[in-house]
Amino acid sequence: MRWPAVGGAAAGGLAFAALFFGNGSSQGRLFWIGAAAVLVAAIGWVVRPVRVSGPGALFFAALAAFVVWQGLSIAWSIQPSRSWDYTNRGLVYFAFAAMGALVAGVPARQFAAVAATLLGALFVWALAAKVVPGLFSDYGRLARLRYPVAYWNELALLAAASVPLGLWVVRRARLAGAGLLYAALVVAVLTYSRVGIVLAIIAAVVWLVLDSDRFEVIGPLAVAWIAAAVVAAVALLLPGISSDGQPHEVRVQDGLLFGAAFVLGAIAIYLALRFVVTRAVDPRLVRAVAAGFGALVVIALVVSVVRAGGPGSFVRDRWHEFNNPSSAQIANQPGRIVSASSSNRWRWWQEAWNAFVHHPANGTGAGTFGLTDRLERRTSLAVTEPHSAAIQDLSETGILGFLLVGVFVGAAVWAIVRRQRTGAVTALGLGVVICIAHSLVDIDWDYVAVQGPLFLTVGALVTRPSAVGPRPSWAGRAAVGVCALAALYSLASPWLADNRFNAGLDAIASGQLAQATTEFKSAHAFNPLAVEPILFRAALERSPGKALQLYRQARDLEPKNAETWYELGAYELNILHRPRDAYRDLNQAYTLDRFLFGPKDVPGRTLDRARCLVDPTTCPK
Repeated sequence: MRWPAVGGAAAGGLAFAALFFGNGSSQGRLFWIGAAAVLVAAIGWVVRPVRVSGPGALFFAALAAFVVWQGLSIAWSIQPSRSWDYTNRGLVYFAFAAMGALVAGVPARQFAAVAATLLGALFVWALAAKVVPGLFSDYGRLARLRYPVAYWNELALLAAASVPLGLWVVRRARLAGAGLLYAALVVAVLTYSRVGIVLAIIAAVVWLVLDSDRFEVIGPLAVAWIAAAVVAAVALLLPGISSDGQPHEVRVQDGLLFGAAFVLGAIAIYLALRFVVTRAVDPRLVRAVAAGFGALVVIALVVSVVRAGGPGSFVRDRWHEFNNPSSAQIANQPGRIVSASSSNRWRWWQEAWNAFVHHPANGTGAGTFGLTDRLERRTSLAVTEPHSAAIQDLSETGILGFLLVGVFVGAAVWAIVRRQRTGAVTALGLGVVICIAHSLVDIDWDYVAVQGPLFLTVGALVTRPSAVGPRPSWAGRAAVGVCALAALYSLASPWLADNRFNAGLDAIASGQLAQATTEFKSAHAFNPLAVEPILFRAALERSPGKALQLYRQARDLEPKNAETWYELGAYELNILHRPRDAYRDLNQAYTLDRFLFGPKDVPGRTLDRARCLVDPTTCPK
């Protein structure tokens, strides 16, 4: 069996693992999937290297430089362990791109067919969790569709990216393509993702503009999406599908109803394509429907403008709704689809921009926006990402990191545009562009379920199918091996640290304090940048001097982290009985994050007790 077949099977298997078993932003799953990707990529480049030139080479060089820059940012990061985690994500995505280059010899039509199959299976499985509540019990708490990707917006992004693939499949297998389009729209609507739904529609429009045989696919697209709209509307009317906090029996009953509606919708599509829409749609009918739909949109816009009091008032109202903090957090309900609120994004973008202004050259360190938000926020709501990759890269990695991202994204688009345009390449390329557009307003980098398949696709598209390189020398093979071992170590060390840390927590729960201390020491040895093992070890330390040293060590690792100051101050107050030192450190914790430790008027706080001991006139009467 030739390498393209073996490599293609391995790449497909890892794409399947990322989509179905990525488990959101889980570091544990990232290790297993990422380590496998690194091994496959390293073996492939030793056995059968490819020659990458032009924009493809620029893409790989800029991506590698960006990952290295993320790693270097650990040196000045305000949260070094988080920067290490983000660097590891970059390593994994680079490995996926390298795998993609190795399977570039697989015909694009086969690559696209596998991608469409995986996505179709993902959507069916995602919807099955609504039909059978036992597959994902957390829908009883929060109803937004997100299983198995774990985040609704990322699932909606995959649905939008599948639209060009579905339209390409329609040209070869009408029913299969229509089925993919049908499931994708139902999924997008049930995620309540506004951007996902809009991108799905834009993807369809762009494909129809580019496709010379557009009238052959309009019919199946219309049939699939009309059926999807009806089924999605039924789902939104069922509390067990669309409402939070529903009991198990309601979700079972409504799940069966939704499942029946979904099956009936699929049957309706089959019958319509089999007996009604059997040929290309008349262009005159398409133009008439498009004109009618456009007129309805214009009428709705005019009515909205008139009701708002004119164009100026309409624009001001929408802008106020977008950036108004008092209405920033939208409930996870179907009504959010028609809201113009940024859902806190405007605040997060401002915070990220402010961080960039203060650290323009090198940023605050990869992956550190969560700490930046805690320093800047004016509400109790905390977040770990600003929901915009561009602003996040600018904030965390500075000008150089931002430029490197721009180079590898631009090189990827350039390389894809230069490829021979076929239906499969166009479908895959549009999917890549949709992912790039979505990253401007969300946290895609955190999800291997999206980024793994994306970089795999880009790696395949930027490499010429016949560009087989010469067999590497022993020095070249050794270099690949060293890089792979370094990447595996980087992935394994934080993962092992997390395992030891969790083992320490289990030991505490079972009363084995000595064992817990040993586990926390091991966790610190694997990941000396993480503060949690140090803080827990300090809490168990019997020697006051040693404990104080550990608390200070954690504070020095993350001096912008309010928690490290708080734990130090609490120990100084409660154990060492040093109220002045405690007041200084607890006040610093409050200064850094007043929402974490409560407002001033909460009686009995640690800070208030320290202040009272330092200045008795501040004691409550």
